[in-house]
Amino acid sequence: MGDFFAIVALSLRANLRHRQGLIGVIVLAVSIVPVFFAMKGTLQELLARASWDVVRPWVGNALGLSGYLVSLLCTVFLGVMLGVGTLTQEKAKGAMETLLAAPVREMALWWAKVTACFLPALVLGIPATMGILWALNVTVIVPVVGKAFLPAPILATVLLGVPLLGLGLAALVNLVGLLVANPNLGSLAVVVVVIAISNILPRLGLEFASWAFAYANMAAGGLILAGSVVAARFFLTKQRIILSARRL
Repeated sequence: MGDFFAIVALSLRANLRHRQGLIGVIVLAVSIVPVFFAMKGTLQELLARASWDVVRPWVGNALGLSGYLVSLLCTVFLGVMLGVGTLTQEKAKGAMETLLAAPVREMALWWAKVTACFLPALVLGIPATMGILWALNVTVIVPVVGKAFLPAPILATVLLGVPLLGLGLAALVNLVGLLVANPNLGSLAVVVVVIAISNILPRLGLEFASWAFAYANMAAGGLILAGSVVAARFFLTKQRIILSARRL
């Protein structure tokens, strides 16, 4: 257990200092601003169309989409960017071989890497998402409706659904990164999965402010996490990790 926390601490420090991680934070901070103003305009347009009782479902769906986009950017993509760049650098410098020469189990190494990239994304992602939802309420909804509007399914999606999806994808990207010569393949896999999920769920008729949408994200994250754990138990060995580093 001591080795696990030591690797987490070292990886956290490396992730937060790595140039790719810093660039990721800046890019996401800049990306959130257009999302806010775009959704603010959409909400204002919806509220001007008809009475609150009529537009309430549309407003809920737009608000849910806002929270979902910001949560995906911060909790999922930032975690991937924090992990991949550092992992590539560590492999190139032979850090993986040094770590595995010590009495460290490969599963502990994997979970430490997952924790080190997911934790900062979660710590940043939840406040950023809740901040955007609060700002949209204060600037658009409260002046018209007279009270805040934040349906429970939206909270479930941004506080549980997307974080669980982010954890599953962090596990997947670090597993792929440890097993293949080019860890960037892991980030490519994440992009494919996120695009698939974000396109398939709405096409199934699931609204962004519905419980079904929240549960679907939780289920997707749980399945990816469980699949990654099973794959790690079969394929993650010290020999494979060292061999992949030597191919870099």
